[in-house]
Amino acid sequence: MQIGKAYYIKLGEGGEWEADSVRNGLLRIGWVNNTLADINAGQWNLIQEQLRAAQPNKGIATRDLNALRNIATSTPDDVWITFHASRLWWCHLALGPVEEDSISKFRRTSGPWKDSDASGKRLLLAEIPGDISQVQGFQGTVCSVKAADGLRRLLVGESSPAYKAVTKAVDALEKEVISAIRLLHWKDFETLVDLLFRQAGWRRLSVLGETMKFADLELEEPITRDRYQVQIKSKAGTAEFTSYRDHFSGQGFRKLFFVVHTPHPSLTQDHSNDFVELIMPDRLAAMIVNAGLVSWVLTKIR
Repeated sequence: MQIGKAYYIKLGEGGEWEADSVRNGLLRIGWVNNTLADINAGQWNLIQEQLRAAQPNKGIATRDLNALRNIATSTPDDVWITFHASRLWWCHLALGPVEEDSISKFRRTSGPWKDSDASGKRLLLAEIPGDISQVQGFQGTVCSVKAADGLRRLLVGESSPAYKAVTKAVDALEKEVISAIRLLHWKDFETLVDLLFRQAGWRRLSVLGETMKFADLELEEPITRDRYQVQIKSKAGTAEFTSYRDHFSGQGFRKLFFVVHTPHPSLTQDHSNDFVELIMPDRLAAMIVNAGLVSWVLTKIR
Protein backbone atom coordinates (compact mmCIF):
# COMPACT_ATOMS: atom_id res chain seq x y z
CA MET A 1 0.00 0.00 0.00
CA GLN A 2 1.26 3.45 -0.94
CA ILE A 3 0.05 6.46 1.02
CA GLY A 4 -0.02 9.90 -0.55
CA LYS A 5 -0.82 11.84 2.60
CA ALA A 6 -2.26 10.70 5.92
CA TYR A 7 -4.81 12.66 7.92
CA TYR A 8 -6.70 12.28 11.18
CA ILE A 9 -10.23 13.69 11.36
CA LYS A 10 -12.51 14.27 14.31
CA LEU A 11 -15.98 13.38 13.05
CA GLY A 12 -18.20 15.96 14.67
CA GLU A 13 -18.18 17.60 18.06
CA GLY A 14 -17.75 14.91 20.68
CA GLY A 15 -17.71 12.31 17.89
CA GLU A 16 -21.40 12.87 17.08
CA TRP A 17 -20.95 11.88 13.42
CA GLU A 18 -18.65 8.88 13.92
CA ALA A 19 -21.25 6.14 13.76
CA ASP A 20 -23.13 7.66 10.84
CA SER A 21 -19.94 8.29 8.86
CA VAL A 22 -18.65 4.76 9.40
CA ARG A 23 -22.03 3.19 8.65
CA ASN A 24 -22.70 5.16 5.45
CA GLY A 25 -19.23 5.59 3.96
CA LEU A 26 -19.02 9.33 4.55
CA LEU A 27 -16.54 11.86 5.90
CA ARG A 28 -18.83 14.32 7.66
CA ILE A 29 -17.64 17.86 8.36
CA GLY A 30 -18.96 21.16 9.69
CA TRP A 31 -18.12 24.59 8.23
CA VAL A 32 -21.80 25.58 8.26
CA ASN A 33 -21.02 29.22 7.39
CA ASN A 34 -19.23 28.38 4.14
CA THR A 35 -21.14 27.48 0.97
CA LEU A 36 -20.64 24.39 -1.15
CA ALA A 37 -20.17 26.57 -4.18
CA ASP A 38 -17.26 28.46 -2.63
CA ILE A 39 -15.65 25.29 -1.25
CA ASN A 40 -15.87 23.32 -4.49
CA ALA A 41 -14.72 26.32 -6.54
CA GLY A 42 -11.67 26.66 -4.32
CA GLN A 43 -12.43 30.21 -3.23
CA TRP A 44 -9.89 29.98 -0.42
CA ASN A 45 -9.21 33.71 -0.08
CA LEU A 46 -12.91 34.39 0.34
CA ILE A 47 -13.34 31.46 2.75
CA GLN A 48 -10.36 32.72 4.76
CA GLU A 49 -12.04 36.09 5.14
CA GLN A 50 -15.27 34.41 6.23
CA LEU A 51 -13.48 32.26 8.79
CA ARG A 52 -11.54 35.20 10.21
CA ALA A 53 -14.74 37.20 10.51
CA ALA A 54 -16.30 34.39 12.56
CA GLN A 55 -13.13 33.55 14.52
CA PRO A 56 -11.06 36.46 15.90
CA ASN A 57 -8.14 34.13 16.66
CA LYS A 58 -6.20 34.22 13.38
CA GLY A 59 -4.29 31.05 14.24
CA ILE A 60 -7.47 29.01 14.69
CA ALA A 61 -9.00 30.55 11.55
CA THR A 62 -5.93 29.58 9.51
CA ARG A 63 -5.99 26.06 10.99
CA ASP A 64 -9.66 25.67 10.00
CA LEU A 65 -8.95 26.96 6.50
CA ASN A 66 -6.13 24.46 5.98
CA ALA A 67 -8.29 21.63 7.34
CA LEU A 68 -11.15 22.43 4.97
CA ARG A 69 -8.79 22.74 2.01
CA ASN A 70 -7.20 19.37 2.82
CA ILE A 71 -10.64 17.74 2.96
CA ALA A 72 -11.86 19.34 -0.26
CA THR A 73 -8.73 18.60 -2.28
CA SER A 74 -7.84 15.18 -0.89
CA THR A 75 -7.33 12.47 -3.53
CA PRO A 76 -7.97 8.71 -3.37
CA ASP A 77 -4.24 8.23 -2.68
CA ASP A 78 -4.62 9.80 0.76
CA VAL A 79 -5.56 7.85 3.88
CA TRP A 80 -7.97 9.23 6.46
CA ILE A 81 -8.20 7.81 9.97
CA THR A 82 -10.46 8.34 12.94
CA PHE A 83 -11.20 6.56 16.20
CA HIS A 84 -14.59 5.06 17.03
CA ALA A 85 -15.79 2.35 19.43
CA SER A 86 -12.24 1.81 20.78
CA ARG A 87 -10.87 1.03 17.32
CA LEU A 88 -8.96 2.84 14.59
CA TRP A 89 -10.94 3.25 11.36
CA TRP A 90 -9.48 4.22 8.00
CA CYS A 91 -10.61 5.00 4.48
CA HIS A 92 -9.76 6.64 1.16
CA LEU A 93 -11.97 9.36 -0.27
CA ALA A 94 -13.72 8.95 -3.61
CA LEU A 95 -13.22 11.44 -6.39
CA GLY A 96 -15.96 14.03 -6.22
CA PRO A 97 -17.01 17.31 -4.65
CA VAL A 98 -17.99 18.16 -1.12
CA GLU A 99 -21.73 17.47 -0.75
CA GLU A 100 -24.37 18.36 1.81
CA ASP A 101 -27.51 16.84 3.32
CA SER A 102 -29.79 17.65 6.24
CA ILE A 103 -27.10 16.59 8.71
CA SER A 104 -23.87 18.18 7.47
CA LYS A 105 -21.47 18.68 4.63
CA PHE A 106 -19.51 15.57 3.65
CA ARG A 107 -17.30 13.76 1.20
CA ARG A 108 -17.92 10.18 0.15
CA THR A 109 -15.40 7.43 0.77
CA SER A 110 -14.19 5.21 -2.08
CA GLY A 111 -15.12 2.13 -0.08
CA PRO A 112 -16.34 1.30 3.41
CA TRP A 113 -14.48 2.50 6.47
CA LYS A 114 -12.29 -0.35 7.74
CA ASP A 115 -11.31 -1.22 11.30
CA SER A 116 -8.85 -3.99 10.43
CA ASP A 117 -5.53 -4.35 8.64
CA ALA A 118 -4.92 -6.15 5.35
CA SER A 119 -4.82 -9.52 7.12
CA GLY A 120 -8.15 -8.91 8.88
CA LYS A 121 -6.70 -8.14 12.32
CA ARG A 122 -8.83 -5.64 14.26
CA LEU A 123 -7.13 -2.30 14.88
CA LEU A 124 -7.91 -2.07 18.57
CA LEU A 125 -7.13 1.29 20.15
CA ALA A 126 -5.21 -0.36 23.01
CA GLU A 127 -2.83 -1.90 20.45
CA ILE A 128 -2.22 1.17 18.28
CA PRO A 129 1.32 2.64 18.49
CA GLY A 130 1.45 5.79 20.57
CA ASP A 131 2.83 7.98 17.79
CA ILE A 132 -0.40 7.30 15.90
CA SER A 133 -2.99 7.18 18.69
CA GLN A 134 -1.75 10.48 20.12
CA VAL A 135 -3.46 12.40 17.28
CA GLN A 136 -6.72 11.96 19.23
CA GLY A 137 -5.51 14.79 21.43
CA PHE A 138 -5.50 17.27 18.54
CA GLN A 139 -7.78 20.20 19.36
CA GLY A 140 -8.94 20.93 15.82
CA THR A 141 -10.84 18.89 13.24
CA VAL A 142 -8.07 17.68 10.92
CA CYS A 143 -4.34 17.15 11.31
CA SER A 144 -1.64 15.36 9.39
CA VAL A 145 -0.44 12.03 10.73
CA LYS A 146 3.30 12.52 11.07
CA ALA A 147 3.99 8.82 11.53
CA ALA A 148 2.78 8.09 7.99
CA ASP A 149 5.16 5.17 7.44
CA GLY A 150 4.18 3.64 10.76
CA LEU A 151 0.54 4.01 9.76
CA ARG A 152 1.20 2.30 6.44
CA ARG A 153 2.84 -0.63 8.23
CA LEU A 154 -0.07 -0.81 10.65
CA LEU A 155 -2.66 -0.96 7.86
CA VAL A 156 -0.85 -3.61 5.82
CA GLY A 157 -0.04 -5.66 8.92
CA GLU A 158 3.73 -5.21 8.59
CA SER A 159 5.84 -5.19 11.74
CA SER A 160 8.31 -2.41 12.46
CA PRO A 161 12.06 -3.15 12.32
CA ALA A 162 12.24 -2.73 16.10
CA TYR A 163 9.38 -5.18 16.61
CA LYS A 164 11.06 -7.75 14.37
CA ALA A 165 14.38 -7.37 16.19
CA VAL A 166 12.86 -7.73 19.65
CA THR A 167 10.67 -10.65 18.59
CA LYS A 168 13.71 -12.44 17.20
CA ALA A 169 15.56 -11.86 20.47
CA VAL A 170 12.60 -13.11 22.55
CA ASP A 171 12.30 -16.24 20.39
CA ALA A 172 15.99 -16.95 20.92
CA LEU A 173 15.63 -16.39 24.67
CA GLU A 174 12.65 -18.76 24.90
CA LYS A 175 14.64 -21.50 23.16
CA GLU A 176 17.44 -21.09 25.68
CA VAL A 177 14.93 -21.10 28.56
CA ILE A 178 13.65 -24.50 27.38
CA SER A 179 17.17 -25.88 27.77
CA ALA A 180 17.58 -24.14 31.11
CA ILE A 181 14.46 -25.51 32.79
CA ARG A 182 15.50 -29.04 31.92
CA LEU A 183 18.49 -28.50 34.24
CA LEU A 184 16.27 -27.72 37.23
CA HIS A 185 15.96 -30.10 40.16
CA TRP A 186 12.44 -31.53 40.21
CA LYS A 187 11.66 -29.65 43.41
CA ASP A 188 12.78 -26.34 41.86
CA PHE A 189 10.67 -27.10 38.80
CA GLU A 190 7.60 -27.54 41.01
CA THR A 191 8.36 -24.23 42.70
CA LEU A 192 8.75 -22.53 39.28
CA VAL A 193 5.37 -23.74 38.08
CA ASP A 194 3.81 -22.59 41.34
CA LEU A 195 5.39 -19.13 40.84
CA LEU A 196 4.08 -18.95 37.26
CA PHE A 197 0.48 -19.40 38.29
CA ARG A 198 0.77 -17.15 41.33
CA GLN A 199 2.40 -14.40 39.21
CA ALA A 200 -0.72 -14.59 37.05
CA GLY A 201 -2.80 -13.78 40.12
CA TRP A 202 -4.07 -17.24 41.00
CA ARG A 203 -4.25 -18.34 44.65
CA ARG A 204 -2.66 -21.56 45.79
CA LEU A 205 -5.04 -23.63 47.93
CA SER A 206 -2.76 -26.58 48.55
CA VAL A 207 0.65 -26.69 50.21
CA LEU A 208 3.32 -27.20 47.54
CA GLY A 209 4.75 -30.68 47.88
CA GLU A 210 1.88 -31.92 50.01
CA THR A 211 0.95 -35.46 49.14
CA MET A 212 -2.19 -35.45 47.03
CA LYS A 213 -3.62 -38.32 45.07
CA PHE A 214 -4.03 -36.59 41.76
CA ALA A 215 -2.25 -33.21 41.63
CA ASP A 216 0.78 -31.29 42.82
CA LEU A 217 -1.04 -27.96 43.08
CA GLU A 218 -4.57 -26.80 43.71
CA LEU A 219 -5.37 -23.23 42.65
CA GLU A 220 -8.22 -20.75 42.69
CA GLU A 221 -8.85 -18.01 40.12
CA PRO A 222 -9.74 -15.04 42.38
CA ILE A 223 -12.31 -13.36 40.11
CA THR A 224 -14.48 -16.33 39.13
CA ARG A 225 -13.50 -18.46 42.18
CA ASP A 226 -13.06 -21.42 39.81
CA ARG A 227 -10.67 -24.07 41.10
CA TYR A 228 -7.95 -25.83 39.12
CA GLN A 229 -5.47 -28.63 39.66
CA VAL A 230 -1.92 -28.79 38.30
CA GLN A 231 0.11 -31.94 37.73
CA ILE A 232 3.85 -31.24 37.30
CA LYS A 233 6.19 -33.66 35.57
CA SER A 234 9.82 -33.31 34.55
CA LYS A 235 9.33 -36.12 32.03
CA ALA A 236 6.19 -37.78 30.73
CA GLY A 237 4.91 -39.72 27.74
CA THR A 238 1.54 -40.18 26.10
CA ALA A 239 0.53 -43.10 28.32
CA GLU A 240 1.12 -41.14 31.52
CA PHE A 241 -0.66 -38.04 30.24
CA THR A 242 -3.70 -39.90 28.91
CA SER A 243 -3.98 -41.74 32.22
CA TYR A 244 -4.30 -38.43 34.07
CA ARG A 245 -6.58 -37.03 31.38
CA ASP A 246 -8.95 -39.99 31.33
CA HIS A 247 -9.16 -40.26 35.12
CA PHE A 248 -9.71 -36.57 35.80
CA SER A 249 -13.29 -36.31 37.01
CA GLY A 250 -13.21 -32.69 38.14
CA GLN A 251 -14.60 -33.18 41.63
CA GLY A 252 -15.13 -29.46 42.06
CA PHE A 253 -12.25 -28.41 39.79
CA ARG A 254 -12.77 -26.76 36.42
CA LYS A 255 -9.61 -28.01 34.73
CA LEU A 256 -6.39 -29.96 35.19
CA PHE A 257 -3.15 -28.49 33.84
CA PHE A 258 -0.51 -31.09 33.01
CA VAL A 259 2.89 -29.36 32.88
CA VAL A 260 5.98 -31.12 31.53
CA HIS A 261 9.38 -29.73 30.50
CA THR A 262 10.79 -32.86 28.81
CA PRO A 263 8.02 -34.74 27.01
CA HIS A 264 8.63 -38.14 25.43
CA PRO A 265 8.57 -37.99 21.59
CA SER A 266 5.21 -39.74 21.75
CA LEU A 267 3.79 -36.63 23.44
CA THR A 268 4.67 -34.20 20.66
CA GLN A 269 1.02 -33.80 19.67
CA ASP A 270 -1.37 -31.91 21.90
CA HIS A 271 -3.72 -34.44 23.51
CA SER A 272 -5.65 -31.86 25.54
CA ASN A 273 -9.41 -31.72 25.88
CA ASP A 274 -11.81 -29.21 27.42
CA PHE A 275 -10.96 -30.33 30.96
CA VAL A 276 -7.31 -31.35 30.81
CA GLU A 277 -4.75 -28.99 29.26
CA LEU A 278 -1.23 -30.01 28.34
CA ILE A 279 1.47 -27.33 28.77
CA MET A 280 4.53 -28.23 26.72
CA PRO A 281 8.08 -26.73 26.80
CA ASP A 282 7.51 -24.02 24.14
CA ARG A 283 4.50 -22.58 25.93
CA LEU A 284 6.12 -23.04 29.31
CA ALA A 285 9.19 -21.06 28.22
CA ALA A 286 7.01 -18.24 26.87
CA MET A 287 5.15 -18.12 30.18
CA ILE A 288 8.45 -17.87 32.08
CA VAL A 289 9.68 -15.00 29.91
CA ASN A 290 6.35 -13.15 30.12
CA ALA A 291 6.22 -13.57 33.89
CA GLY A 292 9.73 -12.18 34.35
CA LEU A 293 11.03 -15.37 35.93
CA VAL A 294 14.12 -15.87 33.76
CA SER A 295 16.36 -14.45 36.50
CA TRP A 296 14.85 -16.89 39.00
CA VAL A 297 15.68 -19.78 36.68
CA LEU A 298 19.22 -18.50 36.24
CA THR A 299 19.84 -18.51 40.00
CA LYS A 300 18.93 -22.21 40.08
CA ILE A 301 21.21 -23.34 37.25
CA ARG A 302 24.26 -21.17 37.83
